[in-house]
Amino acid sequence: MKRPARLVSCFFSLLVFFAAPLQAQKAKEDSAQTAEPFTIAVLADTQYYCDCRLKLSAKWGNGDLRRYFFEQTEWVRDNKKRHNIKFLVHEGDIVQADDPEEWAIAKEAMSVLDGTVPYCLCLGNHDMGFEKSDNKYGGNIGVNRSTHFNTYFPRAKFAKRREFGGTFDPDRHDNSWYHFEAAGMKFLIVALEYHPRDEVLDWANGIVAEHPDHRAIVLTHAYLKGNKTRTTNKLKLKGNNGEQMWQKFVRKHKNIFMVLCGHFSGEAVLTSAGDHGNPVHQILSDYQEMNNGGESWLRYMVFQPDASKISIHTYNPALDKFKNGSSSKFDLDYPMAVPLVPAPRLARPSDANALDKKQ
Repeated sequence: MKRPARLVSCFFSLLVFFAAPLQAQKAKEDSAQTAEPFTIAVLADTQYYCDCRLKLSAKWGNGDLRRYFFEQTEWVRDNKKRHNIKFLVHEGDIVQADDPEEWAIAKEAMSVLDGTVPYCLCLGNHDMGFEKSDNKYGGNIGVNRSTHFNTYFPRAKFAKRREFGGTFDPDRHDNSWYHFEAAGMKFLIVALEYHPRDEVLDWANGIVAEHPDHRAIVLTHAYLKGNKTRTTNKLKLKGNNGEQMWQKFVRKHKNIFMVLCGHFSGEAVLTSAGDHGNPVHQILSDYQEMNNGGESWLRYMVFQPDASKISIHTYNPALDKFKNGSSSKFDLDYPMAVPLVPAPRLARPSDANALDKKQ
């Protein structure tokens, strides 16, 4: 009468015998999937591609330049699978002078990504506060925070997307946060207005603090200059410059590892230690003063979990060429252990700026 019990025992032994290799294979596959490289694309200062009011792009003599905006977004869409592109960010100065016709161009170009690659945008000084003037440009920009951005990129449209986190103002899209997952990691992007106000920074501090398990990227327009220093200018428009943003917000959070910005033509990287010893890579990219207002130059950042590094590439879809100089193609160290663990501390002497590492 003991034979059935022995048969059951043998049956379970066989299950364990055959299941173990299958479980090991699945674990290996899951690990490989988790470690798979992925990409974040970056657009900077597309203002000359949307230049209907002031027509400053006429200086290149090549007519309407909107085609370069479409070259960028179409390339990102068409290469989503090849580069495993998880998200795209726009660093601001989306348009030239906050004109409805310009915003219509931007909306059409960015809509190429709808349903394919998630994206968010921050506002630059050219995106708001236009007033006519008899100066050499024909107008002033950034004199206040009025903008047509919310008409063409309304909060209601983006709030339906799973990556959408929320906004500072429940009726506006000017300051927003988004989230996504890649390679087993959670990411958070906070998109802040040009020279964000104190109340906006208070809101951003709360969002990042409430998500300690998310790796946070700050997206804002004017923050780092080409000489690898944060901006310190005093503003007519109420708000905070780059150094004030660092002191009041960025340095405070151990999960912030990157700041992306444009505004100043050129490229630069500054790595500074936050209050918790975490390295923060602050990256400037802006190609607006190159031929044809940038001629479609963009950035894409490849996150490589196995190597714990981020590879930065600068590419031109219209010309199908790369910039390979040291400021255009480089690697950044960034630990990507899962779950989130603190990065190796950087020693902090009394002068925080003494820790800054400039590339």
